[in-house]
Amino acid sequence: MQATSLTIKILRQVAFLGAPLLFLKRIIWPGLALDPIRLSVILLVLLFIGLLTFIDPAVKLYHRTNLVIVIAVAVFAAAVAGHYIWRAGRIVAETTFDPGIAPFDIAVREVPVPVTRSHHFIVTLKRGQYPVTSFRYFWIDYTPKSVRIEWTRLETFKVVFDERYVAICNWSWGREATWTMQVPPGAQAPGDQP
Repeated sequence: MQATSLTIKILRQVAFLGAPLLFLKRIIWPGLALDPIRLSVILLVLLFIGLLTFIDPAVKLYHRTNLVIVIAVAVFAAAVAGHYIWRAGRIVAETTFDPGIAPFDIAVREVPVPVTRSHHFIVTLKRGQYPVTSFRYFWIDYTPKSVRIEWTRLETFKVVFDERYVAICNWSWGREATWTMQVPPGAQAPGDQP
């Protein structure tokens, strides 16, 4: 029993001291920092382990104290998962161009961003699972309702927003892509300009 108690205390200390130290390491020494998603996952796992150490194994799981901890962990996990699913957005337009060797795919993903009070549109050209080029368009207080893709030549494609804004991408394999936006006269320009 004493060894189990010591193990729980060590786990609790590792979780509740390790998470802030890992976060501080990212701020103090950014060269050794993990990418933000991997760091977030590690911090969440440490916090979950820390919370789970408060469960008392001497009483049943549906005991009031244990139940509060389990419900808190479940609610927190659901909120985190819901946030990541919500921020992933949804694909609003996609098409494929097959030059005969391997197909290229374009997808336009719409992602809600509360800060701009609008949705951002991320245009990504891929070959298989590998991105070739990508760009993001958004407008302040305005979200286009319709999005379509025109792709008649492999090296050039257009993404048309609300039949008013036309994003044009000229790209070449192994070189940089050039993104331009045609804005109607007097209309609001998108927030990100190539």
